[in-house]
Amino acid sequence: MAVVINSNISSLTASRILTSNRSELEQAMERLASGKRINSSSDDAAGMAVAAKMRADIQSLNQAVRNANDAISLVNTYDGAASEVESILIRMRELAVQAKTGTYTTADIANADFEYDALKTEIVRIAATTTFNRINIAGASGTTGGTGSGANSQTFFLGADVARTGNSIVFSGESLNINMTVSGSDLKSVSTVTLATSAVAALDDALTTLAVDRAKAGAMVNRLEHTVANLMNVSQRAQEAVSGIVDTDYAAESANLAKGMILQQAGTAMLAQANQSPQYVLLLLKS
Repeated sequence: MAVVINSNISSLTASRILTSNRSELEQAMERLASGKRINSSSDDAAGMAVAAKMRADIQSLNQAVRNANDAISLVNTYDGAASEVESILIRMRELAVQAKTGTYTTADIANADFEYDALKTEIVRIAATTTFNRINIAGASGTTGGTGSGANSQTFFLGADVARTGNSIVFSGESLNINMTVSGSDLKSVSTVTLATSAVAALDDALTTLAVDRAKAGAMVNRLEHTVANLMNVSQRAQEAVSGIVDTDYAAESANLAKGMILQQAGTAMLAQANQSPQYVLLLLKS
């Protein structure tokens, strides 16, 4: 190689390598400082696009978990009201049986009928006023504010992808106004022995109907609890995948940092040596 002074090739080479090492060192420091492997799209354009899509899904999945928990609360509210109606029906049946006995006077039966009518009225009130987030969920007009297709029908969206079928679950709670839905038109009264006899049969039908309604509610709660568990699992796995794409591997980047610092020091020393090499030309001129 010719000995020249206008172009210090050794210095240029050392400077180029030092610049490259410095860039890698700065990248390692950036990743360690931010905790992110991808800090700009230039770090990994494809990875950033995938991570953005998965983060959107994760946020939606977490909202779906909240949707499912809200749905559980709604169904439990319905079931709680149904439980209270069941207690009322049991008491009404007790009053009907009481009114059938021959040891009570007409006045005694009338007094029993006062309570019986009051309990019937309370069933109607419970059905009309049981709400969740101001949505009536127990009466015949339960679709007010809801998103379902039938009486007291609510549709719960429990997924991240609106294009995928199976992400919606419908709960159709029957009206708790048992006086209007029981076979035989109503729950009668207990003002006479004859009416009390009919009331017992009507109340048995009402209890049977209510048991079915509560069974459906219980089944829905159990289903939704499994839905929550699955959604949380899917969200967790998606977060693990995103972490693998965008998060810094501190073990690897710490090694890169140490390597970069050593190379920077070595490169700086070699650049200084390369800048001194033209001085050797003076020795040739002095000889």
